[in-house]
Amino acid sequence: MSIIIPVMISEETVKKDGEGPDIPQLSLYEKELPRWVQVPVGIVLGLVILFCGFAVISLLLMRYKYAPSLLLLVAVGLLLLLGCYWILAKCIRLITGRRKRGSLLSPRTLRIVSFFLLILPVVGLFTGYFREMGGVAIFQAVMYFFGFLGLRALARKREASESQTNEPEND
Repeated sequence: MSIIIPVMISEETVKKDGEGPDIPQLSLYEKELPRWVQVPVGIVLGLVILFCGFAVISLLLMRYKYAPSLLLLVAVGLLLLLGCYWILAKCIRLITGRRKRGSLLSPRTLRIVSFFLLILPVVGLFTGYFREMGGVAIFQAVMYFFGFLGLRALARKREASESQTNEPEND
């Protein structure tokens, strides 16, 4: 189990194809955080998520009087509980140090999160957020877009590294 920090570094390797100049390659590698950082982050985040989960459960049990319908309340509440459960599972993996396929988030999960980062600015258009917040909202939309691109690139890189480790060696 590890938290991965994407860092851009220049490698000493150069692309040599025999034609044209040698081009230095930049690669994205993943550097793990030390255990003494992972455990406290897992504990603190886990406590916050437990608090959020209990808040959602209390909301479901008390049936909020301003909810437009009971079905909508239950659907949103269960969706929030599912998200709390997922994050809590990641926190437990951080605390215990268990690895699952080499990283905390799979390439599919990274793509799903990146999709939601792309959806947020679109939702802001329909809710009037850009009119209300102005330049801050535009800056957030640009950062969400860059986050989308970064997560997609990280997912592609992890898929490529998984496929390299899964390939049988032919000697």
